Amino acid sequence: MGKQYSSFKEIDERLKILKLHRKIEIESLKLNIHQVKTYFGPQYLAGNLKGNIQQMLLVFAIRKLKAIFNRR
Repeated sequence: MGKQYSSFKEIDERLKILKLHRKIEIESLKLNIHQVKTYFGPQYLAGNLKGNIQQMLLVFAIRKLKAIFNRR
């Protein structure tokens, strides 16, 4: 069962604490939503895609060079 309070003052204090916790959670949610929007924005995705393409090309080039040197 829930906590038992002995006065209205205790109830009011607990309600203030719960309201502050709620405000903190709402602000945290807003921050997370903003971060998601940033990460999935066109500029971030384009930059991320560019990095992935460069990485794939580098791996491809290394494999081709390795194959060339292994033939000799």
